[in-house]
Amino acid sequence: MRAIVLAFGIAMGAQANAAEQAHPAHGSPQEKPMRLWYRSPAADSVQGWLDQSLPLGNGYFGVNVFGGVARERLQVTENSLVDTPANGIGGLNNFAEVALEFPHATPQDYSRDLDLNTATAHVRYSHDGVTFTREYFTSYPDRVMVIRLAASRPGALDFTLRPRAPYLAPFRRTEDDRRGKHATASARGDLITLSGVMDYYGIKFEAQFKVIPQGGVLNANNDGGEGSISVHRADSAVILMALGTNYRLDPQVFSEKDPLAKLKGFPDPHQQVSATLNAAARRPFGVLKARHLADYGALYGRAAFDLGGPTPSLPTDQVLDAARKGESEPYLEELGFQLGRYLLISSSRKGALPPNLQGVWNVYQDAPWSSGYWHNVNQQMNYWPAFVNNLPELFDSYIDFYKAYLPAHRARATEYLKAYHPTGLSADGDDGWALGNSMRPLEPSGKVAHSGFGTGPWTTMLFWDRYDFTRDKTLLREVVYPAMRGQANFLSRFLTEKDGKFLAAPSSSPENAASLQSVGTTFDQQMIFENYRDTVAAAGLLGVSNDPVIARINAQKDKLDPIRIGASGQIKEYQEETTYGSIGDPKHRHISQLLGVYPGRLITSDTPAWRDAAKVSLRGRGSVGGTGWAQAERMLTWARLGDGDTAYYFYRYWLTHHAMSNLWNNHRDSLTTKLFQVDGNFGVSAGVGEMLLQSADGVIAPLAALPSSWREGHYRGLLARGAFEVSADWSNGHADRFEILSKVGGPLTLRYPGIALAKIRTAKGASVSVRPDARGDVSFDTAPGVTYVVTSIPPASVSPLTEDLKIAADRYETVLLSWRADPRFKAYAVERAVGDAPAYEQIANGLSQSQYVDEDATVGAVQHLRYRVIGVTAAGERVASEGIFRNRPERDAVGRLRPVDDLPYRPEGAR
Repeated sequence: MRAIVLAFGIAMGAQANAAEQAHPAHGSPQEKPMRLWYRSPAADSVQGWLDQSLPLGNGYFGVNVFGGVARERLQVTENSLVDTPANGIGGLNNFAEVALEFPHATPQDYSRDLDLNTATAHVRYSHDGVTFTREYFTSYPDRVMVIRLAASRPGALDFTLRPRAPYLAPFRRTEDDRRGKHATASARGDLITLSGVMDYYGIKFEAQFKVIPQGGVLNANNDGGEGSISVHRADSAVILMALGTNYRLDPQVFSEKDPLAKLKGFPDPHQQVSATLNAAARRPFGVLKARHLADYGALYGRAAFDLGGPTPSLPTDQVLDAARKGESEPYLEELGFQLGRYLLISSSRKGALPPNLQGVWNVYQDAPWSSGYWHNVNQQMNYWPAFVNNLPELFDSYIDFYKAYLPAHRARATEYLKAYHPTGLSADGDDGWALGNSMRPLEPSGKVAHSGFGTGPWTTMLFWDRYDFTRDKTLLREVVYPAMRGQANFLSRFLTEKDGKFLAAPSSSPENAASLQSVGTTFDQQMIFENYRDTVAAAGLLGVSNDPVIARINAQKDKLDPIRIGASGQIKEYQEETTYGSIGDPKHRHISQLLGVYPGRLITSDTPAWRDAAKVSLRGRGSVGGTGWAQAERMLTWARLGDGDTAYYFYRYWLTHHAMSNLWNNHRDSLTTKLFQVDGNFGVSAGVGEMLLQSADGVIAPLAALPSSWREGHYRGLLARGAFEVSADWSNGHADRFEILSKVGGPLTLRYPGIALAKIRTAKGASVSVRPDARGDVSFDTAPGVTYVVTSIPPASVSPLTEDLKIAADRYETVLLSWRADPRFKAYAVERAVGDAPAYEQIANGLSQSQYVDEDATVGAVQHLRYRVIGVTAAGERVASEGIFRNRPERDAVGRLRPVDDLPYRPEGAR
């Protein structure tokens, strides 16, 4: 045992108090504090980790803070520390368990919190008349965790630091157990080194802890083979933690087959960890904190969301309990938005692995689903808040991941073409790249029976969004376009031509009717269409010409048949489907046939008949999605369809059924059975953003799905396609003011009711020349760096049409439509969509009566029709109803027509 007497404060300790007063602000000073706080520690258990601990992270690693008094527990995760998943075991492993022990048994005035505005956690309590405080943050610029312990009375701080590696076991290479992990912790002077090996892949890991007290006595102890450091009678102390492994984001880790050769040649982590820790230790605490706040604040501070309510005086778990009892808690709704942004900043940073199913937080030896990267919804959802919520560069972590796995997945493309479509193989060996579903840090993904190859083009949608929200032409040329073109190259070779259509074969809709190997499922066809459209657009932006891949996908694009309407008026999930739910689970958690609504741009306001069909499918899926991420996806899809109240219903349902006490997403719909999966947190955060701002239709639409519950509020700094940063204020459910910062210039089209009559100026008061169109949108040209302000927005003069449209009679060759008369309208028009048509065509106008008979020959000739009615005001404003679907009546055994009310499935809109 060594004893070091510290009779004077070092620079780090001396500057700590100054840093408390002088840390840089971020965002606007009037922004509301966003804070999770509690009056008791998290339980020292797996349940406590799940439900109560508070997560920190810097992308490189994550830490869960429990806030214990006599024993603080800090659980550490690093996403490359994996063993092989086999037979339900393995995957990501718990990196370290760190204990801080204090001689405190009876605390008073206890509180702990996680401050989202600063990404710091705190613990505070009194013991024997002394106030003790702890502060924790994980710094991205310095790659360390920083802990500061302090006491209000000089010389009153005593503690012991004791880290260890959990789940140690000898290596056994058997079919049922292929894991092995061993590690040691040794203390010397003010440093503890924890190092070891995960045997299957030969992953070397190391963490170093440096203890820097102000005053007091420091003792290093290695009794019992576990290193620890004790400090007695100090005024305060700073503890630094740095860690790493010998894993590298390198193609070798995915392409090499031999597990023990995957990391061959990569350096031991010791030198890098030592250099990181020593560099941080040379910086005073105040500098470390200032660097952390500047880095984090530059990201988090871009966006704010405030519904106008007060900051609750109750702790977060009690606020959540009140919401579960039906009380309105606007602050909780604000927290859900910002927590998703916070978790993404904490888990997705360039230079580190991207967030997996659990982000960068895992307490287990056998992580759920091995904490892998699942590409049939989960990985995509992890990044949905990155764009609208103004954190686009956080996707660059995945771009680095993609660059590393790309060579292995090029080989996969050739492998799958040989297996399924050998005639599609390229003569020059360039078959593009393919992506399956599940992937891990050292293993590429493979084809799975339950999900088609639409997972690949779905992933490249994120690449396109990375460009579209920033308009970074260099990134488009060097990263985005090559990724999209490579995926399109494979897909165009994989498709089968059948009856004039190009269809994916085999094809599966994720996890639904898993035994069915179909052809041309809507999931695959829509995702391929999205990829083709955006790849062609990217080629045009870059001036690409004479490229055979672009020529081939251009020839295939309009023959993909991405939308088919079924006999219930729904968007089919399967080509073989008839009525809704005739194949697969009608209440399934996945809504893969609706990805063209969200996150895609296939089904928009320009395809209103398809939007109405999407609502049939979405309603058919049911009001409860089962898993947390499924609630979020429904929330997002209803928001994109413009239904803010239904989107809000799903948000409230998630908050009251899936948010745990620490607001982590519970994958289960249960208050007792809990399983953490981070995708739901990201999904609902993106869902709030989508309710507040949309830009998928080629226009910027603030407050596009504002729920009636959010009567007043404001947001700042959301991001729209075209690199426009948008802020909004509203009251009484109506917009008062928009501010739009044009980051790169270019034309802008703005959509909001009455916007054509609003006042639009630059922030400096200059007039703006606007171009209104027939839809009531306005367009104008913007200059880089200029903010445009919209005020004096007139209230909407007419509310949506609620007409109770129904098919009153259907006699094969004629259809009688009727609807409730509305005095707001002087006339009506009727529109019709035939078969799978995306849009309606007007078939009657100037109607004064609230009924119409369609006797056109089309009525008896086609199976599917969809109608909607348009109300026309005296001022010429047009308001559309939702469509009603007509499936041509069947005849009974003697040739008589069956009435609509006798049909086995009641048509959409019939009441």
